[in-house]
Amino acid sequence: MPRPIRQPEELQEASNHLHYEVWMLITTANGIASGITGEGPLLNALLESFVIHVRAVMDFLYAEKPKADDVVAEDYFNPNEWKKIRPALSRTLSDVKRRAGKEVAHLTYARLNVTPDAKKWPIHSIADDVDAVMQVFLKNVSQDLLGSNWK
Repeated sequence: MPRPIRQPEELQEASNHLHYEVWMLITTANGIASGITGEGPLLNALLESFVIHVRAVMDFLYAEKPKADDVVAEDYFNPNEWKKIRPALSRTLSDVKRRAGKEVAHLTYARLNVTPDAKKWPIHSIADDVDAVMQVFLKNVSQDLLGSNWK
């Protein structure tokens, strides 16, 4: 079943939710980088929040099989246009997508095999890669389809 075509007003409002996800991704990355929480549960909570927001933005930018009510970058472009202009999924973001599901969003046996060194998340690389793709989106999307939070 084809996805419904969204009206400009709906895309504008949805983009404000995207803005929130990007803002939280950046804010949590900065919080982690600041070291303000030290080690322990607050750092874990900040890291988990970062990963969940990264995953939401990645699902927007690199939707594979979106459901009818999922907000995805493709909604803002002509059919297949976004897939042609978006950057290829970087190795860092590919790893994040896998790790987010296995190590944060779901309780899996795969966690048993993660060594302490492998538990580290390359926060700056992840944020930089997401930002690079978001910049392509923002450069190419019709500004009329973005909500007031992007102004």
